[in-house]
Amino acid sequence: MQETVKPNSLREEIKTYEKKAKEIEARAKEKYMEQVSDIKQKFGKVGEEATLKAREVIDNVGNYVKENPQKAAIIGFSAGLGLGLALGWLFKKR
Repeated sequence: MQETVKPNSLREEIKTYEKKAKEIEARAKEKYMEQVSDIKQKFGKVGEEATLKAREVIDNVGNYVKENPQKAAIIGFSAGLGLGLALGWLFKKR
């Protein structure tokens, strides 16, 4: 009742499995590359949006400074003083 396996059929079966494995690998690689491409596009869009928002903020700050130079100077001085005091306190504590 034992089946004898022919060497040729075993080789053919191994070749068939190798071929299927290569096909699966090629499909997996293709899907991976599609996903990488999609991710790159999404990061590109996010980067563009961030650049636009940053430019908008810079323009708004520039306009505010042009329209209110005294207030802008006081705000800048206050922010610098506050940051300097905070850093001085932090470094003094160490």
